[in-house]
Amino acid sequence: MKLKNMSVRTKILASVVIVNLLGGAVLVVYLHQSYSRGLDTTVAATGIHGVAAWEEFAGPEGVDPAADPARTLKILDSMKAITNADYGVLLDKTAVDEATYSAAREVLGEPSVWPERESYALLAATDEGVAEQMQFNLSPTEVPENSRIIGVEVGACTKTCHNGVEGEGDYWVVRWSRDRTTKGHAVFPIYGPAHQAVGVVYAIEDISAQADSANRSMMQTLGAVGATLLAAMLTIGMIIDLLVLKRLALMTRHIQDISLRVAGGDFNAHFEPDGSGDEIGSFERFYSEFVNLISMTLKALSGQK
Repeated sequence: MKLKNMSVRTKILASVVIVNLLGGAVLVVYLHQSYSRGLDTTVAATGIHGVAAWEEFAGPEGVDPAADPARTLKILDSMKAITNADYGVLLDKTAVDEATYSAAREVLGEPSVWPERESYALLAATDEGVAEQMQFNLSPTEVPENSRIIGVEVGACTKTCHNGVEGEGDYWVVRWSRDRTTKGHAVFPIYGPAHQAVGVVYAIEDISAQADSANRSMMQTLGAVGATLLAAMLTIGMIIDLLVLKRLALMTRHIQDISLRVAGGDFNAHFEPDGSGDEIGSFERFYSEFVNLISMTLKALSGQK
């Protein structure tokens, strides 16, 4: 059906529906952005808490990870006990040679995994399985001292929102979680005895509880506002229909009836306005006076009394 062939009532009511649908779409986008910003804040806290914990356990003298791998692992375990996040120390391959690294891994009773990463080598981690996800290539000098968000594995939202980003490469930002949990990834640099950057600490924290709570709040807000928009749409539609469209339809039927009666010779036909002072009432008064004038003129011309 072409738009010009639709009734005025259909056009107006359809416009009300479309405006409310657009408002709902804008609301969904806004709420999702707010949800994403909330996750960013949580992940930023993962990095900041990691920095504070590292400084607390490493002490003012610091630690040389390659020279003291056992203490480095102990620090990571202590950090995890406080923050519940998993940590891994990735040594910059430009700051340590393979032989020194392999010897440090041997102290920990772990085999060398030097070839697994391009720019870094995993020295120690609180969970070797989780450490496989710790992929990072930028130089530690490019990472702010107070940490940097790498990305979020989102499991609390919908796959449609996040499956388009594979999450490969540096600063991958966001991706869909394979196990439906939500995890934050962040890194911060660590320094050797000469205060040179020797690597990074990679933090992975399960933030599913926070993400699920934020998602529930988002859905509740969306549901409440959506119900309000629906109620508003129905109310506005009913008001427009009652105060405008039904009056227009009734006026149109009366005008057609009076016009046909006058055209058929009934010069005594009279149109009675509804007495309202709005635009519709103003037109009805105009039409009533017009019909009276036409009727009087035709009656005079026809010789009727």
